[in-house]
Amino acid sequence: MEVGDMVRIKTGSGCFEEGEDTTCCWPESKGQIGVVIALAKRLYIPAAKVMVLGEVAEFDLEELEKVNGSR
Repeated sequence: MEVGDMVRIKTGSGCFEEGEDTTCCWPESKGQIGVVIALAKRLYIPAAKVMVLGEVAEFDLEELEKVNGSR
């Protein structure tokens, strides 16, 4: 994944699971398309800052799916 890539958010930012119930802090972001604006790390976990829904949010790379698009 690189800066400028289009990505689809697979899970909401800040999601965590408790038993079988899933609670998301920003469920509106799930399934949305965004653009990677910077790469980061969260305690050794690769992450990316993504512009989505007019906001900048940080997601783990495993929460993102690269979308094929022409650049």
